[in-house]
Amino acid sequence: MMPKIVDEQMREATRQHILHEAAKEFARLGFDQANINLIAEKAGIGKGTIYLYFENKRELFLAMLRFIAQSQLAAIRGALAQHGNLQMRLEQLFLAFVRLAEKESDSFNVYMSALYGVNRAFRTEATKLLRDYVAVIALVLEEAQVRGEIRVRNIDTTALMVLSLTESFILSARVLGQSEQTLVTQASQTAQFIMQGFVASV
Repeated sequence: MMPKIVDEQMREATRQHILHEAAKEFARLGFDQANINLIAEKAGIGKGTIYLYFENKRELFLAMLRFIAQSQLAAIRGALAQHGNLQMRLEQLFLAFVRLAEKESDSFNVYMSALYGVNRAFRTEATKLLRDYVAVIALVLEEAQVRGEIRVRNIDTTALMVLSLTESFILSARVLGQSEQTLVTQASQTAQFIMQGFVASV
């Protein structure tokens, strides 16, 4: 029984390693220009090994997007599950995105490019992740509304605004060369700004 479990763990570890290396290449070159041979070389495996896990480059890209979705959603859910009022949880959401943009920059960039950039052929898959993000944030806003912290007319629209403000701010700040440390110091101010928007919309 044990060898089978070990084999499955090793197989999953190899699969994740391939996905990480693929994210680097897709982020650097886009789907069309990325090369399976190069991904295999960077992963330290033979080209044939990749095809044991993924049927073709398209399947590899889709698997990578889904892997990104799972890990990023886990990070977002973890941030919003923190105790505290809504402003504190929004601050944690901002910090989670900062960490994703810095520590998982290739994955973050590939996802963004699937929505807005060179990998737009995969926008449908990326849009599912966007909807999941909005749903998770909407749930937290609903809870805050029940507690009387905020009053908003449309929870889903407000959740999309929160996501857009947070994500686009971090993307723009990174383009301008702001460091992770600088962004971390802006978490509280950003959460406060969003909360003021709730008050103004009442």
